[in-house]
Amino acid sequence: MHTLLKSAIGLAALSLSLQASALNILLTNDDGCRAPGIDAVYQALVAAGHQVTLVGPQNDSSGIGAASVVNPGQALAVTQLAQGKYCVGAPTGYTPPAGKNSAIGTPVDAVNVGLDLLLKDNRPDLVVSGTNFGDNVGPLTQMSGTVNAAVRAMFKGVPAVAVSTGIDLHLISQDPQAGYLKTLNAMDDTARFAAKVIERAAAIGAEARRVCDTSGGKAKAQCATNVLGLPGTTGLNINYPALEAGQVTGVAFAPIGDWGNVAFAPQQGADGVIRVNLVPPPTPTDEQMQADAYQLSLGNAVITVIDGNMTASPLLQAQAKLILGDLTP
Repeated sequence: MHTLLKSAIGLAALSLSLQASALNILLTNDDGCRAPGIDAVYQALVAAGHQVTLVGPQNDSSGIGAASVVNPGQALAVTQLAQGKYCVGAPTGYTPPAGKNSAIGTPVDAVNVGLDLLLKDNRPDLVVSGTNFGDNVGPLTQMSGTVNAAVRAMFKGVPAVAVSTGIDLHLISQDPQAGYLKTLNAMDDTARFAAKVIERAAAIGAEARRVCDTSGGKAKAQCATNVLGLPGTTGLNINYPALEAGQVTGVAFAPIGDWGNVAFAPQQGADGVIRVNLVPPPTPTDEQMQADAYQLSLGNAVITVIDGNMTASPLLQAQAKLILGDLTP
């Protein structure tokens, strides 16, 4: 059995008796620094005993993906809402350069400000992003500001957890207000579930560090384990359904798939205007049914392991070298 897997099994056996210490957490999102979702998670993490610094975008940045400031010298406005709570946005009067799209005060900008400035001398153990209004599963993860804020943190060497609360798409299309309230009402349960996940994972991570320290650094698998009990800076993407706690089916562990209930497609109307519209998703295949979006549609809370490293496995790197190795510039 793989050494890391054996270590994980051994640590999991101890998890019920472990208690993790309080973590230093940077909390962000993409719905905005004042959004109800980030407040729900803030309250849940503080109630669990963690030290939390909130650094979110000034405005709603949903669907903005990994966009961030790329112009050297670009000013950012960082305002303090309260002790330990900050908003990151564009300076007053900012207008984009002529002929250029630009994003100022994005979720990635908030993570950068949090890690490189506000918490530079008190580096967090973990970054948490969310909870988002709407699920981030399947193809939505690529465009998600929530998920990409977590990915940015992992690129910068800090493990991260993205958290999202699902939408009842049928209800919100029929009755927007009722659909909005259904997701809103599930945010506290989402936040508590996320805090529970972090507590359990952090207990495993703490035990791994103890084993590493006891071994004098010789227990390589444990020494490579992060605060979530996972390798390196690996993190989690958590999606919770828009249901009352008693209606949630269970917890599913599923990969990100290429199918989702929410599907966008550009379409040209009779007036000649091209619009991006919601379109019915195709019938999922058996493989797609095992992935995150379908499992969420069954009423499960879904946990997916994610990694900020976009590089493929060493095996695939070697395969590419065999295919392309004789090329010259």
